[in-house]
Amino acid sequence: AYAIRRHREEPWTLPLFIQSKMLTPLSAGLISFLVDGARTMLIAGTRSAGKTSLLGAILIELSRNNRIITSEDTLELPVDQLRHLGYDILSMKTRSVITGAEAEVPADQAIRTALRLGDSALILGEVRSIEARALYEAMRVGALAKLVAGTIHGDSPYSVYDRVVNDLGVPKTSFKASDIILIANTITSPSGMERWRRLTQISEVRKFWTEDPLLEKGFADLMKYDARADQISATDVLTEGESEILKAIGGRVKEWAGNWDAIWQNIELRAKVKQAIVDVANKTKNMDLLEAPFVVKANDEFHKICALVAKEVGSTDAKRVFAEWDGWLKSEVKKQPK
Repeated sequence: AYAIRRHREEPWTLPLFIQSKMLTPLSAGLISFLVDGARTMLIAGTRSAGKTSLLGAILIELSRNNRIITSEDTLELPVDQLRHLGYDILSMKTRSVITGAEAEVPADQAIRTALRLGDSALILGEVRSIEARALYEAMRVGALAKLVAGTIHGDSPYSVYDRVVNDLGVPKTSFKASDIILIANTITSPSGMERWRRLTQISEVRKFWTEDPLLEKGFADLMKYDARADQISATDVLTEGESEILKAIGGRVKEWAGNWDAIWQNIELRAKVKQAIVDVANKTKNMDLLEAPFVVKANDEFHKICALVAKEVGSTDAKRVFAEWDGWLKSEVKKQPK
């Protein structure tokens, strides 16, 4: 039997997902912050929930000065498109757990090879077999200093834990190396005739539990889907600054250490930037602004302006950064072909 998937010619982006209502600007800003914070992420969901598409959009959030290594048994990530956009990206085709082709490299060996290639972001198309142990071993010893992300089947943080620990044999203590679990699922209309993809949960994995993360509050929701509003919304854990992962990211940045307000302002700033791209695309009816080539350019400019403002005033002043970036956006839009 053959399964044929038709992918977009260009990668998905966070602004495209905001436009399609899979994400909200705040969830996009939070994801952007986590990517720059070099966290470990698992994107879970049912079949056709948009896991791989979301993973591709997350790759667009990486700065182009990072090296990216992808490992897949079925090539689905937009590697060629990213390379065309100037990314330093290496793709490894691994042995399928279904066909078991002997001529291909086993997934766990591919991960260990990736670790020898130096400081790189490691992206797994899907965590489903023996590579899970090698991945978590590397994560536990701190061998990966950049973003680590992959997809996995599961419809809740606990189902991801169950899959990783009970099905794939990763020790419970090793599972704590996971930082963030994103859940993408399909929402069905009352008639059952329509379906929409939505990001339904962003949870962090806390580290101080021993046996069962569900009973010992090992998962903390940062954002959760609100069916009435048909969107993912922030929880008190996020808005009240109770996230251990976000504080850990802030603890490595001088101006954010011990300053939750500064961390929150930066997340909101990123959300505002993503929303601005969507707004100007709709206003000008130029949907190319939502595509990867422009979004990569906008992300590069955002990072440049953040660095310049921090150098000039000693901090990443959110109002000033947005004002300067918004000025760049308006100027860049005028250059776009009509």
